[in-house]
Amino acid sequence: MSRNVGHAAALAVENPVRLWGVSTESVYAALDATARGQSLETALARYRRVELAATNEERDLETLVSLHRRLLVDLGLVDAEQESETGPVSEVGALVLCGEDPRSLLQTLAVARWRSARRLLRECLAIDGELPREEYDGLLRDDWEETVLTPLLGSFRLLTAYPTGVDVAGPDARAALDAYDATSTDVARASLYRRVLSSAMNLDAATAADVTGELLGAEPGTEIDPADVIGTLGEGYPRAIDRDAILEAVNEVQVEYEQAARRYRRLATGDVSVLERADEVPRVKSEDIDPPSTVASVDAVLDLVATITDGDLGLIDAGYVTDALDAEPYDCYRVLNDVPGLECELADETVEVARVPSDVAGTSRHDEYVEYLLDRHATISQRIDVLSDPEFELEGRHADANLVDRLDRLRDRQVAPTYFAYTLIDPESLGEEVMDDYAGDSRGLRRERARLRRWHEDRPSGLRSYTAMTDRLFSLGLEEDLDHRVLRIMTPFDDDTFSEYAAQLRRLLEHGFELRLLTRHTKAPWEWRRLRDNLLAQLESNRENVRIRTYSRFKTQQRITRDTDLRDLSEVGIHGKLHVIGAPDEGAALLGSANFMENSYHWNPECGVYTEQSAFVDSATEFFDIVWDIAEADQLSLERLQEIPERRFIPSYYS
Repeated sequence: MSRNVGHAAALAVENPVRLWGVSTESVYAALDATARGQSLETALARYRRVELAATNEERDLETLVSLHRRLLVDLGLVDAEQESETGPVSEVGALVLCGEDPRSLLQTLAVARWRSARRLLRECLAIDGELPREEYDGLLRDDWEETVLTPLLGSFRLLTAYPTGVDVAGPDARAALDAYDATSTDVARASLYRRVLSSAMNLDAATAADVTGELLGAEPGTEIDPADVIGTLGEGYPRAIDRDAILEAVNEVQVEYEQAARRYRRLATGDVSVLERADEVPRVKSEDIDPPSTVASVDAVLDLVATITDGDLGLIDAGYVTDALDAEPYDCYRVLNDVPGLECELADETVEVARVPSDVAGTSRHDEYVEYLLDRHATISQRIDVLSDPEFELEGRHADANLVDRLDRLRDRQVAPTYFAYTLIDPESLGEEVMDDYAGDSRGLRRERARLRRWHEDRPSGLRSYTAMTDRLFSLGLEEDLDHRVLRIMTPFDDDTFSEYAAQLRRLLEHGFELRLLTRHTKAPWEWRRLRDNLLAQLESNRENVRIRTYSRFKTQQRITRDTDLRDLSEVGIHGKLHVIGAPDEGAALLGSANFMENSYHWNPECGVYTEQSAFVDSATEFFDIVWDIAEADQLSLERLQEIPERRFIPSYYS
């Protein structure tokens, strides 16, 4: 079996041990028999009423892994005919690995694979109000549905069974049922491969679509929701991912790209020949052209003809023509040949022009056309570089170690979400007006803006923005009942970004949290006023739960007087940027290069890590607390912040 699929499956819920229902005593009672080779159904039915005294930590790791492997096959995540340590990942297994939300994909897969699950969930959803346990038991048709299906649906969080009743996760169950058989198999497979190739080979969307088309022998069409893909493909016999076929398709596409790159280079730099002019044709005007409704406009046709005439373009790229006229190639060809004095032929990816009118009432876009060719050549060259040394690696965005290690470390809460946090200018979030001001009339900045937009559209799903991760960390304190209600923030510098999170901070304080803020001491008075106005002024009440300490030191101990030239002091102090909430076994940490400032959260290229891994959170807390403890002498009273003197703050030991 594929451990990688196991990684994604194991991380689909917060506690991987519960994923397959193995936290219920009836399922655990079947583990030994399953490990000895009996079928999952037989083992669970035989031991369903046996209760074990062992805790999760005391149970045999090999037994857990054995059950997990059998379920990978049962769900079609690996090839059913090759149930082995290295069994190939199936198509749906690859999509689960690459998915943004593996939990919902696995929920849909469970519904698609098991007909009895679809029937049971539909019957549960048809019952209004609470579902008593006796009524639920009346819906069960056999022992398998009682001893296997019910705990499995519980581990997928589609329902929760109590001794007295059953709660069905209505929205999740309905979404999984709606996705079942939602589209055609061909469309679903094409969408699956586009997503998998983008992830496993780090291809942009267009390249992934081209490789998918070559691989499947058909146009890939538009992408559909991953849940619909799983719902359509999940019921059938799982097909294994054929790596050799993928790499062969990659090689074919690379050859096509190299041909395209040569064509763009030839069109952009080739010799210009003087085309024959149709002198007998008077000036071509808008009334001389009657394009069909499929063509953008008369003006677009006139501008294109003027571009060809102005540049003496005996060959023009067909893609540019179709883009300019917003029409299919044959429609463009017909329209151009209807222009008085213009003669052309469709060739391989180009339009060959033999004759042009002498005068056209349009605007030449020749410079724009050359820039288009250069941009296309650069884009294709980048794609060739990516495809030149192809690797297809299904490690999964939700995996960082093998399955056995993960299960072995459950005790320490090592299996936890971990994301690469970043900031990079996002044209969509900043808005058109802001980006218009940024780019201005600079062609280079406009290209940069376009590349940033493409990157954000195609970026790997393992990346999360600093704003999203800060929101997630704060929300963890609001949505979970944390025992240790402390929010730690270390930031050398800050600005009005604090006001953007004021509502969440206010609610955290109302929920009994203490805010510990560590910052740099030697700030100018205006910086302290900004912190006061953007943080304390926004919190309204519960300010007594806010603690602010500063830490900075000088490499040489000395007293600071009014006559001291502060520029001569060699200062050390807070430079780390760290957020921690809760205790190690329940909380999260976010650290990296970003200050709590607008530039760090929206403009500067910044990077860091967000994780809920207990050992990491524990280390981050320990580090914060040592700095917090030694900075005790410089804790600022809230009253002191209300009356900020017109001078720099000096650490207590030196003042």
